[in-house]
Amino acid sequence: MPPRPLRANRPRRVIGLLVAGLLGAAGLVGCSSGPKLADLPPDIAAAMPTISAEQAEFVLAARERGAMVTGATVADDLEAGTTVCWALKNGGVTLGQIAADENGQPLGNEGDQLRTKRLMAAAVDSLCPDYKDQVAQLNLP
Repeated sequence: MPPRPLRANRPRRVIGLLVAGLLGAAGLVGCSSGPKLADLPPDIAAAMPTISAEQAEFVLAARERGAMVTGATVADDLEAGTTVCWALKNGGVTLGQIAADENGQPLGNEGDQLRTKRLMAAAVDSLCPDYKDQVAQLNLP
C-alpha cells in the first residue's frame, strides 16, 4: 500500500495543533495567581464548582478570619459579602454603620454577630479592598 500524500494528514495535524494550543491556553489560565477550586474545602467546591477566583478569595479570607464558610452557607455568605461591598461603594455608609443591629447598636463579638463581622471584614479584604481602612470600625477581637 503506497503512503498517503502529506495533504491527507494535514487536517489531523491542524486539529492536533489547535487542540494542543487550546490546552496550553487553558493551562495558562489555570496558572493565575488567585485561588483555584482545589484550594477550597471539598464541600465548598462541590456546592460551587464554578466559583470565581474572587469568590474563592472571599471564602479563604473568611476562614482566615475565623468565619467558617461551608458548602451549606457559601451562597448566602457570598451574597452577604457582595452586599457589604455594594453598600460601601454605593450606599454612602461606613462599615461601622453596616455592622449595627436593628437598634443601631454595634454588633457584638460573640456568636452570629461576631461571625457576621468577620464575614464583613473578609468581604472588604477580598472583594472591595479600597475600604480596608474601615475594617478597624468592626472592633474585632
